[in-house]
Amino acid sequence: MLEEIWRPKESWEEQEIDSREKSWAATTVHRIRLRPRYLKDVSKVDMRTTIQGAEISAPICIAPTGFHRLAWPDGEMSTARAAQAASICYITSTYASCSLEDIVAAAPRGLRWFQLYVHPNRQINKQMIQKVESLGFKALVITVDVPKVGNRRNDITNQVDLMKKLLLKDLGSPEMGNVMPYFQMSPIDPSICWEDLSWFQSMTRLPIILKGILTKEDAELAVKHNVHGIIVSNHGGRQLDEVPASIDALTEVVAAVKGKVEVYLDGGIRTGNDVLKALALGAKCVFVGRPILWGLAYKCSDLAMAGWSCLVTGGGGFLGQRIICLLVEEKDLQEIRVLDKVFRPEVREEFSKLQSKIKLTLLEGDILDEQCLKGACQGTSVVIHTASVIDVRNAVPRETIMNVNVKGTQLLLEACVQASVPVFIHTSTIEVAGPNSYREIIRDGHEEEHHESAWSSPYPYSKKLAEKAVLGANGWALKNGGTLYTCALRPMYIYGEGSPFLSAYMHGALNNNGILTNHCKFSRVNPVYVGNVAWAHILALRALRDPKKVPNIQGQFYYISDDTPHQSYDDLNYTLSKEWGFCLDSRMSLPISLQYWLAFLLEIVSFLLSPIYKYNPCFNRHLVTLSNSVFTFSYKKAQRDLGYEPLYTWEEAKQKTKEWIGSLVKQHKETLKTKIH
Repeated sequence: MLEEIWRPKESWEEQEIDSREKSWAATTVHRIRLRPRYLKDVSKVDMRTTIQGAEISAPICIAPTGFHRLAWPDGEMSTARAAQAASICYITSTYASCSLEDIVAAAPRGLRWFQLYVHPNRQINKQMIQKVESLGFKALVITVDVPKVGNRRNDITNQVDLMKKLLLKDLGSPEMGNVMPYFQMSPIDPSICWEDLSWFQSMTRLPIILKGILTKEDAELAVKHNVHGIIVSNHGGRQLDEVPASIDALTEVVAAVKGKVEVYLDGGIRTGNDVLKALALGAKCVFVGRPILWGLAYKCSDLAMAGWSCLVTGGGGFLGQRIICLLVEEKDLQEIRVLDKVFRPEVREEFSKLQSKIKLTLLEGDILDEQCLKGACQGTSVVIHTASVIDVRNAVPRETIMNVNVKGTQLLLEACVQASVPVFIHTSTIEVAGPNSYREIIRDGHEEEHHESAWSSPYPYSKKLAEKAVLGANGWALKNGGTLYTCALRPMYIYGEGSPFLSAYMHGALNNNGILTNHCKFSRVNPVYVGNVAWAHILALRALRDPKKVPNIQGQFYYISDDTPHQSYDDLNYTLSKEWGFCLDSRMSLPISLQYWLAFLLEIVSFLLSPIYKYNPCFNRHLVTLSNSVFTFSYKKAQRDLGYEPLYTWEEAKQKTKEWIGSLVKQHKETLKTKIH
């Protein structure tokens, strides 16, 4: 079926044949005329009906078609989600390119039937029937019109070879312990006959429906053999030449069964009028095949279409501003929406200087305001979520941190579902991985190793929960039937011009005669430049909008670092500022173990005073551990999956940051002059 989507240019004769076939199918349906009856109350229309006792929202369901991953990376999982969202039935094909387990997991509440091509090996049929029954499929649809696969001219002309592309996930050989899936199309049993139906009925309690019936004689035999339903179908006109259109055969099949079984129609349905005609001629509901595949293929191309827009939360912050500066260079981007609680005047001024044809919209609003989030997400193609409260000293109330970092993220994800935003990128942090102990040494850690923060401190704990929520939301069904794809980036400590932490540290040193305090001399880390972190977000955005890359990236997290030399935080600060006369404190510092236990005592004091006084210690065990650990990570996975290479070298990052620190020194001197005069 899918060759219709990507068919190369055909010869004139082939185009003529295809045109005649389509014209014939269209004429068959269109020649039927409606006889309208009026003066009926149609102020309220309820299209709900039932099939095999299960309610569906409308008499339009999804027919079994194979190899959906040729049209979209998520394949049948996306189809199942759409059916669940629409509350209709989806018949999953034997030739599904996703496993049945994955399809069920993608849409656990959906109404599913299973279509079976009867295999010559009865044991395989038995395995399949037992499997679909255990997975909650509600009916078994046996295709009867393919004793031999038809001579499909388009497949031959276009040299269609599915073997090069896909595996059938659910047709395993019993001799191989159901481990080795069959390639391409498995054999179909040409010997199956009416007497075999009793064997299938002995295998399952599921209702059995026959697909492919076109005559009253076969319809009568179906009733005689106690099937539960008939799908009138000519297999899309691709199986046997010169048979009637499905809708032409419908009337005699409906008359033959005399209401004893439900009759459905498959094939030739393209409009609402077509559905109405089929129902008027006696079909209980219709099943649609090709339009579903066209929809998947359109979805595939839609992600790369012009006219997309991006929402950046926390866009007025240190990292958010850099992301926006890179976004304005993105091809076909029409609008950037920047959401933040407050935009400082200097930030507004910087944004106003951006020369671009892209519309830049500043939205002041709270990440906890559901209505604000819904409005911000409406019509958006991508969300980059950088907004969070960063607090390693526990100076901010725990409730505030948890609300903003966790609840705000959850509300934003829900807003994306309602607004059908397909891509969500989350700025996480290295702190979700630790360090948990200054005694534990981690060098060149990577994503395949399990590193998870054990701290109950609000910031690392909240970011850990937020990241889990984001990655857990990957694959959610969107309101429009699409799919949400997410990933999370875990940058190391971010430095660079505009860093609030570096700014506070330098101002402290300027007020201390240029002496840099010695807090982190025992650490060895790999900080990352802010411009490179912003670049990683752009590459993640591009990857999640690329159908070929989506399967490898969705639901993943990535460590983001660059080529900044591994060093202590103290050494980094000194390297960036020594040109301006800063120097490290030469006094001896306390051993880490003593710092740790002193922090513990201060935490106890804070706890004891909490009923009567809010005391925030100047440091805590989490901060001591964070600042004095050997904790470095590789960015090889981001290289492999995202194509990430640092946009700025260490020398470039160092020079830019040094120049900015120089501006801080200059401002400080000017402030001193003002105070003196």
